Amino acid sequence: MAAYPPDPYAISKLNRAEAEAYLGRIKLPSTLLDSPPSLSLLSTLLLSHLEEIPKDTTPLHVPEEQWTGPSTPIKLGSAFTNMPLGASSFDRIIHENKGAFCFSINATFASFLRYFGFTVSELVGRSFKSLGNDPLTHPDGWKWGTLTHQILVAGWPGSVDRYLVDGAWGPCNLAKPIKLTTDPAGETIIGLNDFEAYRLVYEPLPLSAHMTPPLDVVPGFTLSRRIAPVGTPHALPITAASPGYWSPLFHFHLASVSLADFVLYHHFSASHPELAAFTGFWLVTRLIPGARGARRSMMYAEKEGEGRRAKVYTTGGPEAQGSEDGRDVEWVEMETGPMKEYLAREFGFKF
Repeated sequence: MAAYPPDPYAISKLNRAEAEAYLGRIKLPSTLLDSPPSLSLLSTLLLSHLEEIPKDTTPLHVPEEQWTGPSTPIKLGSAFTNMPLGASSFDRIIHENKGAFCFSINATFASFLRYFGFTVSELVGRSFKSLGNDPLTHPDGWKWGTLTHQILVAGWPGSVDRYLVDGAWGPCNLAKPIKLTTDPAGETIIGLNDFEAYRLVYEPLPLSAHMTPPLDVVPGFTLSRRIAPVGTPHALPITAASPGYWSPLFHFHLASVSLADFVLYHHFSASHPELAAFTGFWLVTRLIPGARGARRSMMYAEKEGEGRRAKVYTTGGPEAQGSEDGRDVEWVEMETGPMKEYLAREFGFKF
């Protein structure tokens, strides 16, 4: 693990040349460099970021030198400590056109936002472990995991509001900023199409009735997405009588996290010899530019009898009408030769 940082809450910020390179990476014009911070700018930067920069676990499975030379089998977890941490992932993300996971992508995105004058808090969230299910009716109930997801809260001088932004959740990612509010009703918005809806509520961590509540409770924010029967568009306001249910994504507290803590969270997720969950699957996923929420993903996990091929598929978008079924399916062998060719052609990776 990395040494304890001498300044645990040091804030990283891109310079003008780095910000220009970032804009080029997400296919936005350099004329934005002199734009003042605003909700409109934040929305534009977030969406373009999600359309161009993938959540990507490949550095955990392939050492960089394995991409050169003859094609060889890809073994999950074989690179282990190769995932960059924090803003040190800038070169991989911006110049090599690759991705990373949340502790790299969101830290780098925060540095980018600060160039424009946004004030950005780097936080950590507790992921929901029964994704897609209704915690009020499913046997899992309120099944929470550990603090393994970095998120951002952005504001700017002169604005009374602050917004949750997340550049690295992956599937079901909210691609718009959503306002933090302590109003009991929370904040509800429609996503990139009428079949996406999200709610952010200020509350203590929700727990099932059979769970022991903590002795000391500090309220935080729960982000959930609305799941309705396929073919049912969402319309505001969403009430208890509206079709569907709220399924949580994560819960977080509005408390800045130190660089030392992010080192620990990163180790738990990416390099712990027994607990590092991200070493167990291969994932590359990003929004399709201009497709209003449609997403292209590549996924592989070792399952007996399924062969060694990664599945590539499209989900979401208005044409899916709320269905999570994959379409336009392709398969890629888990070998460095065909994988390198596919990632370069379809995801723009540079090797």
